[in-house]
Amino acid sequence: MRRLGLAGAAAAGFLLALAVAGAQPAPSEARLAFVGDTGTGGPEQRAVSAQILAWRPSHVFLLGDNLYDRGSRKYIGSRYDDIYAPLMKAGVAFHAALGNHDVLWCEVPEVDPVPADGRAYNSGLLPCDVKYQLEHPSFGYPGGRRYYSVKSDATARPLVEVFVLDSNTLRTSQTKLGPLREDRAQLKWLDDALLASNARWKVAVMHHPPHTPKTPVKYWWIVPTGGGRAREWQLDLQLGPILRRRGVDVVFAGHNHFYARMVPQDGIRYFVSGGGGRETYPFEEAPGYVAAGGTYHHFVYVRATEDYFEYYAVDDAGRSRDAGRFAKGSTVDTAIEARSEPPPASP
Repeated sequence: MRRLGLAGAAAAGFLLALAVAGAQPAPSEARLAFVGDTGTGGPEQRAVSAQILAWRPSHVFLLGDNLYDRGSRKYIGSRYDDIYAPLMKAGVAFHAALGNHDVLWCEVPEVDPVPADGRAYNSGLLPCDVKYQLEHPSFGYPGGRRYYSVKSDATARPLVEVFVLDSNTLRTSQTKLGPLREDRAQLKWLDDALLASNARWKVAVMHHPPHTPKTPVKYWWIVPTGGGRAREWQLDLQLGPILRRRGVDVVFAGHNHFYARMVPQDGIRYFVSGGGGRETYPFEEAPGYVAAGGTYHHFVYVRATEDYFEYYAVDDAGRSRDAGRFAKGSTVDTAIEARSEPPPASP
């Protein structure tokens, strides 16, 4: 038998890997949870965690402010591992994004490009503990990276791919970079990763919301765009073209302590989910911009299939307050009746 050369062997191995991946049956659905502003260690956080467990997602995505008040390593046990231990024991995978409180006392060194891992932050006059969060396995930062993507399944064409960003080094009202600096490496990674993705649904998550209603206690330094809007317009200017060009379907963010679902913006659904544990507060009405929302502790549960993307804003008593579904490319959502348990499995 003729032996394969190195190139031929490599090609054969690649084709075999594709065949094995392609042979795996595609899952009928993906079930995910998104929750922000969690890390208090208090009863509200525990109540939301208990409901996440009851609704049984396979993955939980934390939208930042995972350890109040400054991402201190001394709280990793009591405000994170202890509270989510039942979920982790049940096999639920966690994946976190950094919030402004996680890097509150941190500074970004004068290097370009900004590193993708914990070297992006260091201590100035005050201690910076973010590296302990990035390196703690149960937070789910692969390789200690600040931004990364996660696929809902290991098939050749996953149902969902989630792109987790560190909005602290992007252009926001609270950016950790100076006015003349830009995290170009993160933006290039996002553009390239989205282009390479063949997932049915593409989801971006971050802490600061590109779109959000105006609140009485935040965003006072931003000139609202009218109608109760208070979007992070610089963040939207940076990310919006990439998200639209690369076909992102949904964006989840935290930072504001309420639930809000915006009317689709340029074909993208934007959610604010900042009710995971910290005290909640109201927002201004914004007809024609905010489709639904409320002031309550919650998480957002997602059930994605080949045909539909479903969402449920589930409160700390386990009841969905806002629920709907949309098809790929649809501009209109179909409302789903409130329920107190996970939706049935796809046939």
